[in-house]
Amino acid sequence: MTATAFPSSSTSPGSRLWLTLADELDIAPSLYQRAVDRHESLGAWLCRPESSLARYNPHVRPQGSFRFGTVIKPLVEGSTYDLDQVVTLNKLSTQEMSAADLKQRFGAELAAYSRAYGMQVPEEKHRCWRLPYRDEVAFHLDSLPSVPAGGATVQQLRNAGVDESWAQRAVSITDDRHPHYHVVGGEWLTSNPSGFARWFESRAALARTRAMGKGAQASVEDVPPYEWRTPLQRAVQILKRHRDVMFQGAPMLAPISMIITNLAAHAYAGEQDLADALTGIVERMGQFVRPIAPRVPNPTHPAEDYADKWRHDPALEKNFWLWHEQVRADVRHFAQQTLNSELVHKRFAIKLSEEQQRRIGMVAAPAPTGPAVVIPSAAPRIESAPRPWQSVSSGRSTGL
Repeated sequence: MTATAFPSSSTSPGSRLWLTLADELDIAPSLYQRAVDRHESLGAWLCRPESSLARYNPHVRPQGSFRFGTVIKPLVEGSTYDLDQVVTLNKLSTQEMSAADLKQRFGAELAAYSRAYGMQVPEEKHRCWRLPYRDEVAFHLDSLPSVPAGGATVQQLRNAGVDESWAQRAVSITDDRHPHYHVVGGEWLTSNPSGFARWFESRAALARTRAMGKGAQASVEDVPPYEWRTPLQRAVQILKRHRDVMFQGAPMLAPISMIITNLAAHAYAGEQDLADALTGIVERMGQFVRPIAPRVPNPTHPAEDYADKWRHDPALEKNFWLWHEQVRADVRHFAQQTLNSELVHKRFAIKLSEEQQRRIGMVAAPAPTGPAVVIPSAAPRIESAPRPWQSVSSGRSTGL
């Protein structure tokens, strides 16, 4: 796999620093291919002749950071990578079976898959099933069953101003907390993970579009989004690592990746230089948090709020703003001051080599001060339910 890089045109130490950090945070191309193989393997299983779901035309789409090209190396070596997918039964509707029936039938297929390949038993979550993979690299695959959203849902999205190509991708998903979970023909929870992925990709492609003009979008789409390496994708990787380091003592209180990804994509203005992109994103991203619910909506499903847990736990919102204040101060500092490797290590847990420091042009400099993470005396219990927007392609293919 060869990445489609978007090189920075700037020669400033700050720009060289961000590019170096992004390269350090990136995972090996082989891990992306391994993820693709996992999705394709499960898609093939669901479509095999013996599958109880094959007649519904299962379509598996990867989702989340592996789909977006924003995966980063974990802080702790050997940690598990999270894979997300949505499996859509294209020839099934909410009128034919309940969400509970679909989830259990889907779980049975995953259990058979795990037995056939000598894997651990799938773990049921509120919305999905989790499959553990453990070979050379540890993966958790969260697989969310769904059916196409009805015409009424699609029309509601159109009325809300959602682009037609994104609205058509909405799905109805399983969730055992929904009041109609066991009702055949009842209302289902709806989401639009695939629509969000396409929206994010359109935002990431702005750099190339502005650089190359007409026809650039088509050339970008010739390769999977995880190979693009655009300024937006790299900026999200840097922001996620800064978050991980700041909250390493209390990870469940950290801003979730989908909030960071959403706000960064909104704030990105198509800058071709990574330093310019990162500076613009951290300065503008707070403007896209709405004062009322939904606070951080899915742009392709506006009723879906990625910050819905803020309503139940004010510490989560407060910590988001503390993190945003800190990362903005740090980005400003690195843009305006001389750099030092100790501060880089403190903020990003990356130890730069002497050669990297020389190329960047680092010297000693004082570190900016910042706020402390708010950790309540009785930390709130935050469930690890899978996120519906992190999720899949049809049949055996795994169309990214």
